Amino acid sequence: MDEQEELLSLDLEDDDYLYRIRRGHRIVYVSVLHADIVPPEHRTEGSRILSHLRLLPGWDGEWRTLTARKRGGGVECTVNESEAHKLDGGAVSACAGPAYNILEHERCGRIIVSMARVLVGGTVCVVKIARFRHELEALQREVRVYGALRDRKFGLCLGFIGYVYEEEKSRVVGFLMEELYGRHPDIGDLGACEDTVEQLHGVGVVHGDLNKYNIIISGNEAKLIDFEVSTFLEGGHHEKAKDELRQLAHQLLDTSEVGLR
Repeated sequence: MDEQEELLSLDLEDDDYLYRIRRGHRIVYVSVLHADIVPPEHRTEGSRILSHLRLLPGWDGEWRTLTARKRGGGVECTVNESEAHKLDGGAVSACAGPAYNILEHERCGRIIVSMARVLVGGTVCVVKIARFRHELEALQREVRVYGALRDRKFGLCLGFIGYVYEEEKSRVVGFLMEELYGRHPDIGDLGACEDTVEQLHGVGVVHGDLNKYNIIISGNEAKLIDFEVSTFLEGGHHEKAKDELRQLAHQLLDTSEVGLR
């Protein structure tokens, strides 16, 4: 594989594929709109994907997004048909913080497809990004919740450090959090977990996905992660908050591994 090109992310649907690729000091996006443009054996492994994508018309040009479709018996590619995605300004302003170029920090290992550990100023942090446009909504919601929790002095969650961008500071695609060390709770931690959830509700936020894998026991405290589906109590979600607290013991006893990613 060309040292200047690296497959970073992929998202495969039945009929179309999305690829996020590093090209030197840039990150570019490829949308393949017809499945049979890429052979089945070339769709998921990095070097094979790139070996095929390099054959697309226009590949060697200067572009940020490349859209490939079948037309007239062949493959047609359009450059910059869509803009590269970014978080909206309202989400970014909801939680103030510095901005970091995502390509300037060493990756220390992947956690899940959208999260990884990176080294920032000698400290291991966690980065979470919207790899593709359809992941923006959940990430923007999470950023707004972190902003509210910071404003309301709720500290039983990951510490928000700042944003990450691609190429230009205006193209924010994710954020940095502190690394949180600990373990997931069991039923013996019910009291600590109830206390944390009650405090969360007390500052007006319903978590929305309180399985035990979104709770970390750190010392004597239960801390929360993953606010992608969280809602605000001022939106009328009081019954949802009550249900969340009532279901907590059941979640701690659950052995299905639902929520483990």
